[in-house]
Amino acid sequence: MTTTLSQNAIVRLGQPRSAAVRLVCVPHAGGGTATFRPLSPELPPRVDLCAVRLPGRESRRREPALHRMDEIVAEIVQGLEQLDDLPVALLGYCSGAISAYAVASELVDRGRPPVRLIAVASPGPRVVAPDRWMHNQDHDTLVDYLRRSGVTPELILADASLFAMFEPGVRADFETFETWEYEPGARLDLPITAIGANEDTTVDLGDLLMWRDQTSREFTLRMLPGGHDFLGAATGWLGRTLATELLGAAAS
Repeated sequence: MTTTLSQNAIVRLGQPRSAAVRLVCVPHAGGGTATFRPLSPELPPRVDLCAVRLPGRESRRREPALHRMDEIVAEIVQGLEQLDDLPVALLGYCSGAISAYAVASELVDRGRPPVRLIAVASPGPRVVAPDRWMHNQDHDTLVDYLRRSGVTPELILADASLFAMFEPGVRADFETFETWEYEPGARLDLPITAIGANEDTTVDLGDLLMWRDQTSREFTLRMLPGGHDFLGAATGWLGRTLATELLGAAAS
């Protein structure tokens, strides 16, 4: 069952009656809530699984996409404020991990720190050199990059009409984290977990370990077999791992 509050970026992917923690998932560039639906049956009732649906995606596809990190942070924080005060953990998948980090920073500044930040298949925050930007690349270069990453379904990449609907959102997301002015500073006072795959050619072990420098608390690294697109193929393993860490965090 899916529940969306009116004009809220936060979509609940289940209706647990005894939740102890709310897991809010931020998708990869151009992605939406569908990315995380397979996780729902893998999580126990004590985890309230939610996902972020930004403007330009799914049922909000007619809304203009956001191009700045502060806009995305404001959208997500506003959505969280419309929910109850259940402890919140943030999970970001691929580039969504950078947005999740920025949201976590804002919540810390507001005195409402998440119980944990979970970065899946993503390097830690960093400055992206302009010569590595993807948001302003030509069509073929962008499609080739997305195909190599393995996150975007081939059905979308191979169909010109489908990709035309998908492209504005993915370019907006790339622009958001590529032009975001990351400033190294104080570490977040909350636990961080980085999750990666041994066969990922896009994000390697060194990239994942960058997250260790973003926390003054516990850092956990989890690795599993698979490539960059392992989220869909390892939902059982991921669900068990998340349940262990989240319920422990909520109880602490």
